[in-house]
Amino acid sequence: MQDRKLEQALDIYFGREPDRETKEFQDAQKYLKLRIRPAMEFLIEKEDTEGMEQLENCGWFSAKELESFIRCAREKAKLRSLVWLLHLKDRKYGYQKKDFSL
Repeated sequence: MQDRKLEQALDIYFGREPDRETKEFQDAQKYLKLRIRPAMEFLIEKEDTEGMEQLENCGWFSAKELESFIRCAREKAKLRSLVWLLHLKDRKYGYQKKDFSL
């Protein structure tokens, strides 16, 4: 049942032109925010990098969760998702090159 509810929330949230003012959209947003891990794992399984990007843009997860998503993509052998997550990690948390010249 939870998977069905999660899918419904994602469908509402990623609707073609969601009306962000509706109670239905706000409920879906609240549900997804509280269940970001299963939502991202669902998207990883589907290799829906566009959906993953939309959720990432919400700012609902940190570096710790990102590491668990990377691990999930590796374990499930979801290459497209893994590559996208690794690029995200590099973009957000990658090291800055230092100039070591003297």
